[in-house]
Amino acid sequence: MVSTLAAKRLSALLFSVLFLAACGGGGGSDSDTSSGADESAEPSVPSEVESDIIVSDPIVSDSDTPNTDKPEDEQDEPVDPALPIPPTADDKDPTTPPATPPVSNNPQAVLIANNEFSIARTSCGLGGLQMDKELASIASQHSRYIQHVFANSTPTVFNPHYENKISNNTDVTGQNNPFFGGVSFSERLANAQYENLKYGATENIAQTIYYSSLGTLISADNAASSMAKSLLAAPYHLRSLMRASSSVVGTEVVSYKPFNKDPEKNQGYILVTHAAATAASVNDTAQGIFTYPCDGVTGTVTALYNESPNPFRNPNGGPPTRDLKINPIGQPVYINMPSAQSIEVRNVEFRDLKRKTNVLVKLLDSNDDPFKGTNFELPANEAFIMPLTDSLKSCEAKRTQNQSQQCGLYGNTEYHVSFDVLVDNKDLQSKSFTFKTGAVNY
Repeated sequence: MVSTLAAKRLSALLFSVLFLAACGGGGGSDSDTSSGADESAEPSVPSEVESDIIVSDPIVSDSDTPNTDKPEDEQDEPVDPALPIPPTADDKDPTTPPATPPVSNNPQAVLIANNEFSIARTSCGLGGLQMDKELASIASQHSRYIQHVFANSTPTVFNPHYENKISNNTDVTGQNNPFFGGVSFSERLANAQYENLKYGATENIAQTIYYSSLGTLISADNAASSMAKSLLAAPYHLRSLMRASSSVVGTEVVSYKPFNKDPEKNQGYILVTHAAATAASVNDTAQGIFTYPCDGVTGTVTALYNESPNPFRNPNGGPPTRDLKINPIGQPVYINMPSAQSIEVRNVEFRDLKRKTNVLVKLLDSNDDPFKGTNFELPANEAFIMPLTDSLKSCEAKRTQNQSQQCGLYGNTEYHVSFDVLVDNKDLQSKSFTFKTGAVNY
């Protein structure tokens, strides 16, 4: 797609906005920007591809955890990533059966997304994901709920994990939406009588909007790959996708025309993917020091421009300690050692093998956790290495005035990561690997 546009870059503009959300039961957002960006003002300088990432809170649905969460428009703080969310009383009507979703319109795009997730897992030692038709049907139902909202309105507040009625958008939310299936992810699984709910499940959502002045828009296949890889680059979403116990997956990719936008020049895509454990996999766990990326992984994104919960949250209140839109981080490294009670990551080196230079990093762990004491506090046996890309000149095309001035890590570049891990304050182990980024993502 990029090579096709390159020949037309002086006369064409392609603009994409990518929204990501990982969830098991739903979750609030640090931002209300998930309703979309304003594509009415075109950047002054044509560009091949531009993107901005905005993510909602990742949550896992475990059926044995009490229901204590609230829909987004009632939340002030992020919700616990291990809690399912109860229905809103005036939205729930168990006598109303959900609409039956049609067969997927984009089966190849669905396959591409599922393969991205499954290959990412198996490449680093976890079990792969087998397609689950029931889970896919639930994902399809919910994707069409979101599709109906954005094709028929421009919501100012919307959490894609909830199907609760929104007071200023009642016509297309709650049970007024023909694809209503349940307020929370947990409720939708229960209403569908999904048999693996008792073993735990996750929901991840990505939404991307493209604008092209020539009407040359990205295909569903390319959009699915981009959305899947972006989910793998957001720390808290990465954790959700790398649950060792997950073994089955159900995904849907749908397209839509954004409300009140020129349909010839605007195209939206929504990816909803559900993963669940089964009786056979519920006790599966990672071995040793698990990381993603790991040795040999290729084609990762180069930059993360936004995530909620924000890994740079200011624990004292106020603006985040780092503006990811201006200074994104590169592909983060997730570290998990399930057999340990605690880990301490030391002596981190993140090296650009082509340029023979080291990249500065920020370590996110239980000792320096911006969500310490909150529902999103990191376990003591997990950590993230986040490459700081402020000084890198990695952009491969001229940026436009409404985009970030940084592009993260260099594209198509090998990075060697090494670090030591102090396990349970007594055993020092070392880990190293090399991974390779894909093309620069804007």
